[in-house]
Amino acid sequence: MLEQLPRGYFPILGFAGLLALAGQTHASGLQITEQSVTGLGRAFAGGSLPNDDLSAAYFNPADMMLGSGTQAQAGMTLVGISMETDNVGSSVRLPSNLGAVLTQPGTVPVFVSVPSRGRDDDGGTDKLVPNGYYVTDINDRMRFGLSINAPFAVSTSYGRNWVGRYHAVDSDLLTIDINPSIAYRINDNFSIGGGVSAQYVKATLTQALFNPLSAFTKDGYAEVEADGWGFGFNLGALYEYDANTRFSISYRSRIKHSADGDRTISDYIPGRNGKVSAEADVTLPDWLGVAAYHRINPQWAVMGGVRWTNWSLFDKLLIKFGDGTQSLTPEHWEDSWSFGLAVSYGYTPEWTFRAGYVYDQTPVPSTEFRTPRIPDNDRNAFGFGFTYHPNPRLSIDFGYMYIKFAKGSTENTINLIPAPAGLITDTLRVDYQGSGNLIGLQGTYRF
Repeated sequence: MLEQLPRGYFPILGFAGLLALAGQTHASGLQITEQSVTGLGRAFAGGSLPNDDLSAAYFNPADMMLGSGTQAQAGMTLVGISMETDNVGSSVRLPSNLGAVLTQPGTVPVFVSVPSRGRDDDGGTDKLVPNGYYVTDINDRMRFGLSINAPFAVSTSYGRNWVGRYHAVDSDLLTIDINPSIAYRINDNFSIGGGVSAQYVKATLTQALFNPLSAFTKDGYAEVEADGWGFGFNLGALYEYDANTRFSISYRSRIKHSADGDRTISDYIPGRNGKVSAEADVTLPDWLGVAAYHRINPQWAVMGGVRWTNWSLFDKLLIKFGDGTQSLTPEHWEDSWSFGLAVSYGYTPEWTFRAGYVYDQTPVPSTEFRTPRIPDNDRNAFGFGFTYHPNPRLSIDFGYMYIKFAKGSTENTINLIPAPAGLITDTLRVDYQGSGNLIGLQGTYRF
């Protein structure tokens, strides 16, 4: 029931892609890193420090000082995620004398547990994740950048008759982050940068509702839609040790979102169907990243990076509804780390090849807090890509990444009716096995 939401039910929590939804992809929790097709090919190791595209306008504005002139970039990544579920003992606990308990006050319930009804399913989705950048000179010591992308996302979808339908069916969450920024060169070795973000979020979440009057033969249905705006900032610094070696550090602030919308219930108990308002305040985390780059010779370069994300601030989720009810759900996520390493090879002036690896740690602490809406776990990702320069003004990028999620499991118990609590409960016990294939194409033009 929506008054007794399972953990993670309203992850206005995290959101999704620019103009289209993003699937659960590379990076931890709700965070995604698919901000660049060029970066996809090196598993995003090194951030924007390699100066091989315009994503510095998002990752670290100080890195914009590595380039010059006016350039524009647009890319698209097709994200195909598989997240297969395996029911390993899901059950419903209810009174064997349910009818008497509901209709005859004072009846003592006699509890039994029965297997949950429903099938296994694949909650993964196929989505497109776009990105766009514009960078230009202000003068010989300053540059301006503009990025539009999707820094947080989750998209999962299950059938209405799957075993976990009372916990989640669809979870479609979007963000659009608009980030103008400025970079300034202090001297030949040191540059700094900063910007502000206006971030739009939208969530559409659904689940089945257990109807005690129909005893599992006909479910009700609930849908929550909400959206809102939040604002933040980002900072960065670049140190160029020499022409072949450089280091950077970047920080992106947390952003608090106040999302407002509606909850709609249909095909349920008479008097409970209809629409009421819904609202939630959720803070998306800040993160800190460091990166290094070294050109070994005119053809070969190596790069790497580490990123910390402050997911421990996501401790609980409070949702208020217009009918006076609310849900307070503990989350207890933990801070997460990401580690990446990559190489690039300049085969000719027209062709550059790259490959990389990244390990991403999940912020989900245990099976108790892993939900079918966000079945996140640790992952290993391997990237490959290339850039082709048909002429000095135009570059075309291709990137591919394979993601393998560590096996995970869920054991979540929810109330199937709002009151009395504990009378009818559903415990979802599911194992997850996930993988992903990402393919991107991008173009950059120098004016």
